Amino acid sequence: MLLHLHAPGLGWLGIAICAVKLIAGEPLKSPPVDAVKAQDVFWAPKFQVIREKTIPHSWHYMQWNERALRHAAGQKVTGDLNGTWDEANLYKFFETVAYALAMQRDAALERRVDELVAMLQKVQRPDGYVHVYILNSGKPPWDPKFLDGSHDGYVLGHLIEAAIEYYAATGKTNLLNVARRAADQAFEHFLGPRGKPGFCGHAELEMALVELYRLTGEARYLQLARAFVEWRGHGKVTPAGPTPRAYFQDHLPLREQRTLEGHAVRAIFFATGVADLAIETGDADYRLAANRFWDCVTLRRMAVTGAIGPRSEHEALGEDYELPHNGYYESCAACGLADFAHRMFLLERHAEAVDVLERVLYNGVLHGLGLSGTNSYYQNPLSDRDRPRYNSWVCCPPNLSRTILQAGRYAYAYTTNEVYVNLYIGGTVSVPLAAGRMQLEVQTEYPWSGRVRLTVRSAKPQQATLFVRWPGWCRQMTVTCNSAALQPPPPRERGYVRLERQWRDGDVVEVEMAMPVERWVAHPNVQACRGQVALQRGPLVYGFEGLDNEGQAKVELGDDPQFQTEHRPQWLGGVTVIRGVRADGRPFLAIPFYTLANREKSSQEVWAIQRNLRLNDSWWEGRLYRRMEEVQASAR
Repeated sequence: MLLHLHAPGLGWLGIAICAVKLIAGEPLKSPPVDAVKAQDVFWAPKFQVIREKTIPHSWHYMQWNERALRHAAGQKVTGDLNGTWDEANLYKFFETVAYALAMQRDAALERRVDELVAMLQKVQRPDGYVHVYILNSGKPPWDPKFLDGSHDGYVLGHLIEAAIEYYAATGKTNLLNVARRAADQAFEHFLGPRGKPGFCGHAELEMALVELYRLTGEARYLQLARAFVEWRGHGKVTPAGPTPRAYFQDHLPLREQRTLEGHAVRAIFFATGVADLAIETGDADYRLAANRFWDCVTLRRMAVTGAIGPRSEHEALGEDYELPHNGYYESCAACGLADFAHRMFLLERHAEAVDVLERVLYNGVLHGLGLSGTNSYYQNPLSDRDRPRYNSWVCCPPNLSRTILQAGRYAYAYTTNEVYVNLYIGGTVSVPLAAGRMQLEVQTEYPWSGRVRLTVRSAKPQQATLFVRWPGWCRQMTVTCNSAALQPPPPRERGYVRLERQWRDGDVVEVEMAMPVERWVAHPNVQACRGQVALQRGPLVYGFEGLDNEGQAKVELGDDPQFQTEHRPQWLGGVTVIRGVRADGRPFLAIPFYTLANREKSSQEVWAIQRNLRLNDSWWEGRLYRRMEEVQASAR
């Protein structure tokens, strides 16, 4: 749990006051995408693949959205038009393009997007409503008889987020104007003089409205986001069918929701919106709710890869410790958890949130998009067989590309006199501090190596605090400044090494993180994982593929697997593999989870059988995963 309040005797009111005080202070900011330049062996090639392969490939799947736009504009078209939710893909794709343009401008790509934006402007209704599917079908906007089954808000949310990022990347306001008019129409529909309470059944618009408020300062967007959250659990939406209300996070009012329930993507988007509201309003109830949701997901309902949502029925989160190896684990849910973790870091300023962000980004998210950049996975089970990657172009492909291109934004945060280093991405980042702009030059081969070199660039000396994250997976880490050990050793604060000093141009901070291969076990309540271990090195979870292991991906390990690592720069995009011996003496090979299923058909497994594994149900201290050595020691 990120939020730790100790207020004995104060009661609920005292706790609420403490929470508000803890939130007070200068808010953290994330740098824009163009402020981070990736120049490393890991992320830079992945960004390049998305720019050169994924985006050109994705245009094919924009055709039915383009046909829908032309049809709405009165043109004659042939072929299928988009569906009720599919229009969101167009806007997720626009957001992907915006991040790519922020990294590297492309006039031809801009022109192609601008042509579609011009059509969108043309078909937007005078009142601002612009869901093209609804316009073409003749259905009523925000249909009160089908509000929980519709996707009006989901589509609008992605339109808003795309518009904000396209404006940030290009300075063009056309798409932003469309989004603002549509958001204003939603405000009038729900909160205007003749407005009627309700909310879209697929959460997403809530966090988008908060982002629009951050950009514009218009309080009505924040007000509408709050209304969508507060109306849940009060019977404000007429059920369109027998689907349980928890599927829509509408089973209880927010303050009575003790766990995060329902459709995994809808639920995690809803939780992110609640965290966003906590950040912007300082409301203690929102903060407490966000932390309850966080604990529910990350301490009891998250696979070791960061994947969530194991149930195929209703694509749901499931019960506590329900984490089957062959679970559903939709890619969009992993993308949503990355955003939720980022918001929880901004809210609580604790590295625990970044540990989860790193886990899901390097494993669950990256696994969803193939190494080629042109195929993907909708589901990401930890045990699979003979299921080739393909590109069905449902909701996940553009969600994956837009999430991956935000890695630089996730990597840093700052205030006027603080810089947080969260993820270790080689390249540069530039942030504005009170005494002037500071740039960090980062040299690293992370996640293959634990060595990181940070060089400060500043036009003049300036007093600031650098927070260097000590990852939760790392047991040994050393930090030096200008080649000298720091005396006294710098304090660790909320999962960070705190370096406070007057920084001068050319100052160098060097970080060395030990990266042994380690075996991790799941909480004893996770029945699917009993007697098994998962291999992890640094932030990467590893898996076994039948192609590399005599056709059998299920491996049994003995007491000493004799782990060895080998870097293969030309294989699977460049990876470090793990070699060792099984319990019967035969060799095995493990590769990073995100690289599984990128070759021919085969079987894949993350969890390996571990001989002589002793479990102790006590002393887990609320943790979901622990190192095998810790568990064995406590079981003696």
